Amino acid sequence: MATPVTDYRVLPLGVAAIDGRLGTGGLRAGALHEATAMSASLADDAASTLFLAGIAAREAANAGGPVLWATCRTDLYAPALAQAGLASSDVIYAQPYDDAALLAVIEDAVRDGTPSAIIAEASKISMVATRRLQLVAAEAD
Repeated sequence: MATPVTDYRVLPLGVAAIDGRLGTGGLRAGALHEATAMSASLADDAASTLFLAGIAAREAANAGGPVLWATCRTDLYAPALAQAGLASSDVIYAQPYDDAALLAVIEDAVRDGTPSAIIAEASKISMVATRRLQLVAAEAD
């Protein structure tokens, strides 16, 4: 029987109502989290991107490592990420040609351990692929 892990770092979001609902007081570091936009609109997409950039900026500052941002899209706008606190000098950009290559990049980065945070923008990801990433993250933690 597996023993629950209780010795892990937490990254609070800084909003008591949200942190309280998360149960651990924030997002668990070294774990897989999923975030999506409310709709397919550009405004919602931008909001979720900047939300993630802000979280990644805090984690980069706390952990002292770069952030890997992997996306197949070509519209990631570095000046907007900087406004959310994520400087271009703190980001390693990866632009794989499809979601399968994106998943390979992420798995390699998690196993390597260099990035303080990894953000991956996938258009479609299966439950099997999500579980695989979760297992890789758990092994690396």
